[in-house]
Amino acid sequence: MTKKLEIVYVVPSRYDDEGYVKRYIWGVVPSNSLAVLKSLTESLAAENPFPGIEIGVTSYDDNVEKIPFKKIARLNRRGDTKVVVGLVGVQTGQFPRAAEIALEFKKLGVDAMIGGFHVSGVLALFEELTPELQELTDRGVTLICGESETPGVLQSLFQDVLDGRLQPIYRFPKAPDLKDAPLPQVDPSYVDHFGARWATIDSSRGCPYGCTFCTVINIQGRKMRCREADAVLATIRRNHDKGVKNFFFTDDNFARSRIWREVFDGMIEMRKEGLNVGFMMQIDTQSCKIPDFVEKAKAAGCRSVFIGMESVNPANIAAAGKSQNSVEEYRDMVGRWQKAEVVVHVGYIIGFPNDTIESVKSDVHFLRDHVGVDLVSFFMMTPLPGSVDHFEMVKRGEPIDPDLNKYDSFHEAFQHPNMPNGQWAEATKIAYTEFYTKDNCTTILRRIARKHYWFMFWSLIWYRYSGVFSGTHPMMTGFFRVKNRLERRSGFKKEGLFQFAWRWVKDFVLDARSYVRLFFEFQEIWFLTRRPEADAILLDVSPEPKTALLQADGDWSENETQPQPFALEPLAISGNNAEPPSVLEPIAVPSSSGRGFAALADLRRHWNTIQQRVAEYNWSGRCDAAIQEIRRVLAVTAQTLRERSECLIQRPSRSCKKQAIALQQVVSEIEEQLVTIEKNPTDKSVLYRSQHFIRERLIARYEELTHRYVRTRRRVNGWGKDALAKLKKGKVLTLTGQSLFRVPAAACLETYLSLRFSIAAMRKEL
Repeated sequence: MTKKLEIVYVVPSRYDDEGYVKRYIWGVVPSNSLAVLKSLTESLAAENPFPGIEIGVTSYDDNVEKIPFKKIARLNRRGDTKVVVGLVGVQTGQFPRAAEIALEFKKLGVDAMIGGFHVSGVLALFEELTPELQELTDRGVTLICGESETPGVLQSLFQDVLDGRLQPIYRFPKAPDLKDAPLPQVDPSYVDHFGARWATIDSSRGCPYGCTFCTVINIQGRKMRCREADAVLATIRRNHDKGVKNFFFTDDNFARSRIWREVFDGMIEMRKEGLNVGFMMQIDTQSCKIPDFVEKAKAAGCRSVFIGMESVNPANIAAAGKSQNSVEEYRDMVGRWQKAEVVVHVGYIIGFPNDTIESVKSDVHFLRDHVGVDLVSFFMMTPLPGSVDHFEMVKRGEPIDPDLNKYDSFHEAFQHPNMPNGQWAEATKIAYTEFYTKDNCTTILRRIARKHYWFMFWSLIWYRYSGVFSGTHPMMTGFFRVKNRLERRSGFKKEGLFQFAWRWVKDFVLDARSYVRLFFEFQEIWFLTRRPEADAILLDVSPEPKTALLQADGDWSENETQPQPFALEPLAISGNNAEPPSVLEPIAVPSSSGRGFAALADLRRHWNTIQQRVAEYNWSGRCDAAIQEIRRVLAVTAQTLRERSECLIQRPSRSCKKQAIALQQVVSEIEEQLVTIEKNPTDKSVLYRSQHFIRERLIARYEELTHRYVRTRRRVNGWGKDALAKLKKGKVLTLTGQSLFRVPAAACLETYLSLRFSIAAMRKEL
């Protein structure tokens, strides 16, 4: 006789392109679906609906834990225990892995069920089962469609489990009321599997908008259903008592929840009581216009907002049915959140009908340099079951990839009309590479609120690593991959021990190279951004060195005449009709300045404004205007440096003459770049090369002059690259003599700089 019902919930992972399960030592974001279902089931167990039967609830996350198939099967073979396994929150990209987990349990004699967005999405828009769902029901796996908060549905489901009469499909009532439903509670042992202790809360479900690529509106509805604000606040307090202080509101659009004001007011009171609670939320682009929304969000502890921007191309936005988005308002919207010291993280989709590999690069530059967001998650357009896009493609008979494992927003799921032969995936890689450059990471950390510095620092490392180096989506991965040789997708041959070991070694070497590169890249970024006003050095360019102190932000000493800055006009958005600003006037050079590199300081200070102008022109299809903007900037810089060089060369000091020669070299490089521009005044590649020249040659010189650690870091890097190149060519003898003595010096410097950075990062010091 059954005395115990053991309910096992499993969150499935995905397979990589080689068929191995994606599992990590630590994950990124815990599963809200798992927390919701576990809390609902524990609440049911507390009511004791089955007399004489004890209910146990356990859970596993396949992304961070190995599923103990044999242990669960042994438990089911006990005469007094009935086990049922539920695969929860299964998205389309997770479905192949979920299906194999369910079928494995069926082989072991354990009942298995699958629910989540894929099953619910298919059954929401199609009358008949798709082949992958039909196959599972034919093999005895139960499908669950809908949400579980309707009173009585879970009790009825588990009664069927106990009676041994599970049905092939259960369709729960649509859009249940959430007012009295139990909220997800934090399981500390589960949260410990993730890099940061975040708890998820869905205070509402549904979305009022009609985006064609979205599955939420057809699965959870377009009417917002909300929980009680008091219950949400009580849950936050309980979780805070368990040591979890950061929360993620997983509502598809928290700004449209009718309880947002009450929740914010309650969290404001908590913070006044000394509870250091913080949160991130998902909102729409228009939410900043809601009276008091931004201000109350800041006071309540909002640290980050995730906004569905999707595209900066108006034609793409119209194609997606996202009429609430307006490109002309993006910059102002982002500025309002940043002024409130809230990190702006946007979702951006690549693969709309109007996208090309060239337009993607231009659009990303506009997003990066003009709109100025802090973080971007790039997604490849994916026709997910449950969305209008998927339904229409199936109805039209358009070919889409049958392998659901590719439906993870990081693979080509159909043939894009403008980006064939892998160009779509290449464009996505370009998007991550162009946004998460060292220059942009430096810019972001310079402007971010100091209290968010380390959050942003680690986030930028993670996004650069995932999107640029490892080729995985930053929101769908984890820290430190763990591969199991025996856990491989059906259809892939199991590798031998030595073959698998060699694969592991190659993966380890590639990851180690990425980690080392990131370490040194962000060590330099930290030196440039930890204190923008620090690390000033003496520039000995006059007989009185003490009067030549150039601060990192370009300030002049008290005894010197300050040069006039670049005459940059305020940047105004005027779409495709934008007119070029007035020509930049040459800078008046005071003869007593003694400051050869002050022009580069001006250039560094105004670089963001220049990038904004160039991005606006380029995005508007006015590449020629963007190139002329760069030409004017370079011409002003060259003229200023030339005049200062002539001033310095007349002084008797050797240091002045040396500095004058250095300035003349810079002028020569600028003039070469200007010649290239004059020959190709409308070539977009010239525009990109010119921007790279300003950043990597001119501004880099200024950074080296004003940050002694950066100068040292780059010198060590340069010597290391040179030494490595000589070793690869077999020129060992060329490392003798003076070069040989650099080895211990470089090693000492490397150790000092690395320790300084590592200790600061661990202590979160600036």
